[in-house]
Amino acid sequence: VVSLTGARFGAEADSFFEAQGNRPRIGQLFLVVDPGGFAGAAVYHERVGALVAAMCAETGVRLPGARREKLAARAVEQGVEVPAQLLQTLRDLAGSG
Repeated sequence: VVSLTGARFGAEADSFFEAQGNRPRIGQLFLVVDPGGFAGAAVYHERVGALVAAMCAETGVRLPGARREKLAARAVEQGVEVPAQLLQTLRDLAGSG
């Protein structure tokens, strides 16, 4: 992708946060593919499902967002602990002292 967009490789850029030096040139490429034009959407979804199931069967494998979903479900079930001082600050800001 870097060579297609003309962006710099990581080692060629100094920092995003420094005014001086060799600034990064961000390069993004979006490729959109309709699986229906190949094996078909149903086959695509079945194969992706099989891949995800195989990955999840392996020890230590995490899918992006899995931890967030688990924490969100736990928060819905058990609530979220908020320190008393922070809760009071939030109440004060909301005007409900």
